[in-house]
Amino acid sequence: MGARSVRAMPKRQAGETRAAPRRRQSAADRRTQVVAAARRLMAQNGAEAVSMRAVAAAAGVSPAALYLYFPDKTVLLAAVVDAVFDELLAAFTRAVEGAAASPDPFARLASLMDAYVAWGLAHPDEYRLVFMTPVVGVAGQRPVAEGCRTGSANGAATFAALAAEVSRLIASGHARESDPALVAEQIWAGGHGLVSLMITFPEFAWSPREALCAALRETLLRGISA
Repeated sequence: MGARSVRAMPKRQAGETRAAPRRRQSAADRRTQVVAAARRLMAQNGAEAVSMRAVAAAAGVSPAALYLYFPDKTVLLAAVVDAVFDELLAAFTRAVEGAAASPDPFARLASLMDAYVAWGLAHPDEYRLVFMTPVVGVAGQRPVAEGCRTGSANGAATFAALAAEVSRLIASGHARESDPALVAEQIWAGGHGLVSLMITFPEFAWSPREALCAALRETLLRGISA
């Protein structure tokens, strides 16, 4: 053969490293990616307007791959709701921990109530999706299984956190004797009414938000006080 016509590859310089190969996503990472994409689309457009194909495109997966993780849209919506409730539950936990040192026995419950309203008003699209979307077995509807309050595990934990604060006040004698779940539902209904009205009718001449939230909180706490 004649002289080489192909140039020799340059030698790697000292200290030079090869680019690391891209790490393949795990199934858990891919599932999280799909849920995040579905959450964005559903919060922006409403659950009914979002198709599984649109979610797959936004998540960068094929429709066939999407159905491996979520067999239908209701299961996907439940996962989105669970992710949203996870954030609300974290806000509840921070609120209760932040008020733990207060000598006021109602401080923890009051802080939790404020956290609910603040979270809802800061996330109006997610709030509509979770608390104002009529999807059976997911949120705000009758549970899929007898005895469950919600189709979301984190949703159940969020309600339980509220009911636990009510139970603590009843046990200590600071709140009147009653069914903790019933009282928790009344508090939730009051908070939901305020949040849903304010995000649905923003053009209404509401009183200053802080004053309105404080007035509602004090009215509810006065109503359950022993």
